[in-house]
Amino acid sequence: MEFENMLKLAKKYLTTAILAGLFLGAISFLVLIVTQKSFRSNTDILIVQNQEGAVDYYAMSRSADYLSSILSESVYSEKFLDETIATGKISTNLFSGSQADKLKAWQKTINIKKNSTVGILSLEIFGNTERQTNDISNGVLDVLINKNSMFLGTNQNLKIQVLSGPIIEKNPSFFQIILASLGGFIVGMILIFMFGIYRSQIGNAKDESYLSADSDYWKERLNQK
Repeated sequence: MEFENMLKLAKKYLTTAILAGLFLGAISFLVLIVTQKSFRSNTDILIVQNQEGAVDYYAMSRSADYLSSILSESVYSEKFLDETIATGKISTNLFSGSQADKLKAWQKTINIKKNSTVGILSLEIFGNTERQTNDISNGVLDVLINKNSMFLGTNQNLKIQVLSGPIIEKNPSFFQIILASLGGFIVGMILIFMFGIYRSQIGNAKDESYLSADSDYWKERLNQK
């Protein structure tokens, strides 16, 4: 499509594209607000390994990667949830229902990311209130610090050190809201312009079929004469 035709097409569908962008942007905003919990806490923790004698830093790095992977998967388990509840820091009614429902709710409440090369884990907890979010965070940290041997083994000679947090803030963040709304707006505009290009191409194809010397249209006209 020529540049001049593209400009004409853009002018033709500009208003519709803006309206579609605003609509999808608003939908993205509402979906983000409705589906996300109101608060989020962030905590960075470090896996500290104690080694006697000569230190093999490569082996320590590989070991940190291995231990981080185990912990980052263990936190989503039912066993970890049970141990967190057993700390007494959160209500037993917070995760109720069937076994599958409790585990599903727990996996939506907690998220963990790892920097495997240095053994740092970034822990995110989501809650409906600031106090609830803080209580869950403290319960999870209690298990990680005092009961990590249940998931890593008893002979690891390590400890969990909190580097920062829990830092509690509103969720979703202002940046996430802007990003979701802007993304919806851009997608809406792109879809309308793609629809306009598609209609334009279909229209041109039909015009070319009528103008073709070999088309059925001209054969019918000649037969009528």
